[in-house]
Amino acid sequence: MRKLCAITTAGIFLLLSAGLTGCTAEYKAPEAVEIRPMTQLNSRPDSMYGPVSPVMQDVYDRSISAEVYSTE
Repeated sequence: MRKLCAITTAGIFLLLSAGLTGCTAEYKAPEAVEIRPMTQLNSRPDSMYGPVSPVMQDVYDRSISAEVYSTE
């Protein structure tokens, strides 16, 4: 009987301590997220959209032929 009482008391204590410390079962998203600009990437100086990622730079380089940029 004494062992059952000790186990019950320990169980109640664990449940109360988990509830009081803020242990929740679901994810709570943060209220605000800081957005930092990516300044390490090469960007076009005349672009209004900021830096171009390396993948997009590769796409632009491969899809636009040299004749488009030719001044002749």
